[in-house]
Amino acid sequence: MLKPGGRIVVLDLRKHGFEQAREMYADTWLGFSEVELRGFLTGAGFAGVQSWIVDREKQAPAFETILALGCKHATIQKTS
Repeated sequence: MLKPGGRIVVLDLRKHGFEQAREMYADTWLGFSEVELRGFLTGAGFAGVQSWIVDREKQAPAFETILALGCKHATIQKTS
């Protein structure tokens, strides 16, 4: 739960095909694309959604790490 104006930060692996990760790291899914992550956050009502590749491994399986950010909309309180 976030208060209005709060920020969410997601750090995950970019979509990959390294199937061994399912057993080695108990992964249910094999990462997300930047488009998927931004879509999840936008669909959940976050504004100002951005994402970046923040790390690339040099050795196999050459995982890439994605950072995604968003801000929960501030609610406007109506007064009577």
